Amino acid sequence: MSPLTTLRLALAGGRADRIRIALTAFGAALGTLTLLAAATVLAVTGPHAATYTNDLLNDEGLRPGVAFGMLLLTIPVLAFVAQCSRLGAPGRERRLAAMRMAGATPRQVVRIAAAETALASAFGVATGYCVYFLGRALLDAPGADGRRPLPTDVLPGPALMTGIVAGVPLFVTLLAVLTLRRVTLTPLGVVRGISRGRPSRTPGVLVLAGLGACALVEPVHRYFTDHPRNDDVPLLVIGGLIAVGALTVSVGVVSGTGWIAYTVGRVLHRFARRPAALLAGRRLMADPWSGSRTFSAMLVALIAGSAAAGLSALTVATVAAQEENTRRFARLLGEPYDPSGTGFYERAYALVGYAVLVAMAIAAMGLLVALVDGVAARRRTLASLVAAGTQRGVLARSLGWQVLTPVIPAVALSVTVGALLPRFAVPDAREAARMEVRRCTPLPGDPADACQDPAYEQAHTVLLTAEKVPVTVHVPWDRLALLAGGAVAATVAITLVGLLFLRLNTRATELRVQ
Repeated sequence: MSPLTTLRLALAGGRADRIRIALTAFGAALGTLTLLAAATVLAVTGPHAATYTNDLLNDEGLRPGVAFGMLLLTIPVLAFVAQCSRLGAPGRERRLAAMRMAGATPRQVVRIAAAETALASAFGVATGYCVYFLGRALLDAPGADGRRPLPTDVLPGPALMTGIVAGVPLFVTLLAVLTLRRVTLTPLGVVRGISRGRPSRTPGVLVLAGLGACALVEPVHRYFTDHPRNDDVPLLVIGGLIAVGALTVSVGVVSGTGWIAYTVGRVLHRFARRPAALLAGRRLMADPWSGSRTFSAMLVALIAGSAAAGLSALTVATVAAQEENTRRFARLLGEPYDPSGTGFYERAYALVGYAVLVAMAIAAMGLLVALVDGVAARRRTLASLVAAGTQRGVLARSLGWQVLTPVIPAVALSVTVGALLPRFAVPDAREAARMEVRRCTPLPGDPADACQDPAYEQAHTVLLTAEKVPVTVHVPWDRLALLAGGAVAATVAITLVGLLFLRLNTRATELRVQ
């Protein structure tokens, strides 16, 4: 098959295929912008340092963390692209099966599907670069002192730019091909491998193991404090425990959505009396893993957001206690003290919160795509139910039960686990010892420099003590409630929007769809 024929067959298709191509290009553009932003932050070195209004960009030690946070935004983008690649999958698979019947080999069919995704992602990458350079020109606004709010005066290196151009389409194409791994296209139709059976409790073990790995941070930190080393082993060990714990917890929560959906389905099937809840319960039991695919990006964003909220509360409380202790110590010494405040840390965590909101918005778009795709994929079944006398309201309520009942416990679990991570992963900074200072204070009527006389100093030196302020960390209930409530509210809104497509896909004409 010639490249031109492959290209022409890849671009063939109906409305769903065109929407899938457009959404894939949009996801590739988002990923490109995220990677370019991270690469731009890493490009800030040398003469460009300390020329920005944001201290996160001026500090050489904080810039890698900012870039890493931006790279984490690619996770919901990839989940969005994966959801987009499934849009209209049944129709695409029937079209590819027809090509198999016409004589195409399995490798040629996969090549056609990969060409479609590669072209869409390449267009998305080009769009992302155009938006990046346009935004770089529009947002370049140096102040009177020459400082800029964003690093619009630097560009990533040629190697990074080339790697993004080549890497994003390649990765998106591999991701799309990976979604076809459980689909066997034969000349007689489509055979899809679906996981059967009851979900195991392994995700719960993963969550506990991840929290346990983070809980080891404190004893490991105490050990290296008592046995100091001159190399980077303590940093690597503690960083490895935190990374492994956070990753394991995230995998456990996402994969545990299948067990939650199955359990909720059993409860609905056992206790529900209305047709809508019974239909939702059977659907959840039949395919409990759909929640893991649908809510994965949102759950990861919730874990990150709640962890950032907990870490913000912990950091602010620790810094406030340290500043109060420093103020008391300066008072013992008789020296002035100028507090620095916690504004820097609060601004930093505010930026993290904005990044989490962006991630949740991208995850919400992926959820909408998945919901619409699920309705479109089952339109013949839904249209048959309506034609047999089932009311559309029953199907709408069933879809609402199916989406909302698993997401509420999954959101609660994600927020709880995320809030626990910083409590376990951050070493204890509390100090129990009192502050003690021996200071000579001139008596009233004596000259101010009387303590310079050794005999006078020895006679009038007293021991001054002060108690240290303990670190009191309050649970950020308001932020956690805002995250959880926002996620549930977004899911409800997306479900209502998805229900608009239910009427379009339950018309009698859908019974003729082949």
